[in-house]
Amino acid sequence: MPDTPVRVLLVDDDEDDYVITRNLISEIRDRRYQLEWVDNYDAALDAVRRREHDICLLDYRLGGRTGLELLRESKSLNDRLPMILLTGQGDHEIDIEVMEAGAADYLIKGQLDSDKLDRAIRYAIQGQYAKERLRRERDLIGRIMETSPVGIVVADQSGKITFANLQAEKILGLTKDALARNANSVLDWCLTDSEGDPLSGPESSLKQILDSGQPVHDACYVINSGTRTEADASSRRDRALLSLNAAPLFDAGGRIDGMVVTVEDITARVALEAQLRQSQKMESIGQLAAGVAHDINNILTIIQGHAGLLLNAAPLDPDSVKSLKQISAASERAAGFIRHLLMFSRKQVYRTKILDLNAVLHNLEYMLPRMLGEHIALDVRCGPDLPRIAADIAMVEQIVMNLVVNARDAMPKGGKLLIETSTVDTDSLYVKLHPEAHAGRFTCLSVTDTGCGMERSVLQRIFEPFFTTKEVGKGTGLGLATVYGIVKQHHGWIEVQSKVGLGTTFKVFFPVAGETSHLPTGSTPESETVKGGRETILLVEDEKDLLELLREVLQQYQYRILTASSGTEALLVWDEHNGQIDLLLTDMIMPGGMTGDELAVELKRRKPDLKTIYASGYTSAFVGRDFGRDDIAFLAKPYQPHQVAQLIRDTLDASARGQSSPNGVPADAAPALTGQPG
Repeated sequence: MPDTPVRVLLVDDDEDDYVITRNLISEIRDRRYQLEWVDNYDAALDAVRRREHDICLLDYRLGGRTGLELLRESKSLNDRLPMILLTGQGDHEIDIEVMEAGAADYLIKGQLDSDKLDRAIRYAIQGQYAKERLRRERDLIGRIMETSPVGIVVADQSGKITFANLQAEKILGLTKDALARNANSVLDWCLTDSEGDPLSGPESSLKQILDSGQPVHDACYVINSGTRTEADASSRRDRALLSLNAAPLFDAGGRIDGMVVTVEDITARVALEAQLRQSQKMESIGQLAAGVAHDINNILTIIQGHAGLLLNAAPLDPDSVKSLKQISAASERAAGFIRHLLMFSRKQVYRTKILDLNAVLHNLEYMLPRMLGEHIALDVRCGPDLPRIAADIAMVEQIVMNLVVNARDAMPKGGKLLIETSTVDTDSLYVKLHPEAHAGRFTCLSVTDTGCGMERSVLQRIFEPFFTTKEVGKGTGLGLATVYGIVKQHHGWIEVQSKVGLGTTFKVFFPVAGETSHLPTGSTPESETVKGGRETILLVEDEKDLLELLREVLQQYQYRILTASSGTEALLVWDEHNGQIDLLLTDMIMPGGMTGDELAVELKRRKPDLKTIYASGYTSAFVGRDFGRDDIAFLAKPYQPHQVAQLIRDTLDASARGQSSPNGVPADAAPALTGQPG
């Protein structure tokens, strides 16, 4: 009992009975009771409604009314105080009616003493506290059930569902009527693995809980999602995967009396996890491909360079010239293959320009029908007022060509190909449903064919490099991988929808260009005549054979060449020549702990007007860097001798046209070589 006095309301129309009750209460030890007396029905009802007391002692006879009536009338009040009915004589039927009306106890006045009254009051109040705690707990459980994001189902010992919260009704498609009729049984559920494939043996049914009493954790169950016909039921796209956890319920004797089961729709989560694994796998493959490309590009640069030098050496017999040209052509094809790998891995340097996607398609319209053949009908629909995009035009054309070729190969017996452009606005809800998407405004390129379509297993791998469903020798497996890499490099994403026998739709989303006044809209054609010069060039390259090739090529253009095989060595060479160097041509990845980028930063700190050219077949330092936006010259490996000579001349002349070179020789006075160095 609490330390504060217990407020007792006595309802009795007989003053003598009031005096007797008051005396009994005064005899109770510690005098913890504070008594208030009312002598009529209406005053009693009003006092009960005010809820100012802890307990009510209620006489059965109240003039023309009874205490039983007061019990019944006040029963609907929330949090009604406990009531003990007092009567002059015991009556079994009245006793039952009083208890049904919610009385805490039924006492006979003639048998009362102070101890009995004290005990009855204490038990009644403690019982009220217990009922309130139970009510609160039930209310809490009810609220948890109502608001739980997880479905909760209770089944009896026969497996029939006797209770399901709102989320369970939603997930399982249960109705109140079916629950009332116990028409659903959890024992009918066939458990599956995380892929949705049925299990076998005892583990395939929740009956194992009723048999063993052991809980089941992280089981799965597949249901049809939405309203679909039986013909659709076998399609994985039409199914929802549920995660189940179940535990047995026991009766007072410890016997299994049913089970409680939680169900959660994990279809979207499993799909997201699969996409994450796929993304990580693609990223790993891309890193591997880019690393291999770096080494191969060095080798191809050496092959192409020496082939070019030999072709421009002393006159050769026709057979030798033919062989050298075949070597050069083969290395060029290999270089193209490496460029595809770099596009997939998003390590290809690109030049951004402001593009009208519709104009790009118009430029390709004359070529696409020839690629498709007469058996495929082409329909190009360009959306009106299409926002421009910031992209590399060659790469965008590559996306279109690769998707068209892929569609053509999916329609060997002919069909229709639809290419569309449109403007799409995406919001946060769309991003939730498409994890690779971004919110905002985008230009969408859609390519739809009526070909054979793809199975789910194929869809999961179509962007992997070297994966192909074509016959051996019919494809490299890099077409869609290249598309994927280019789209990611342009900060977009690609979506695929396909169904076997009905065709495939690829949707490519490009961000709409923002402030673009600084972006180039065209390129300057290469000069057919490559000029040399008298400037001093510092070559930094860790590949010895490539370094010697560059020295030999550039010396033929009359440049003064200094060499180093690492960043540290380059700093020593710089100091030895007191910084009298006009241009730095450096590889990006080098031993010694200093990259080409770090070397260039240090040397430009010493000489701010130093011209710099980065050379690389791959480097993570350039990922996301756009050489159409930055004042940086880049030389992509592999390259021909005349290409590096032209870039060096263009870089040196960029801000010094008409001025003397540092050595006092005008740039236009340097010797000129046409085509390859001779």
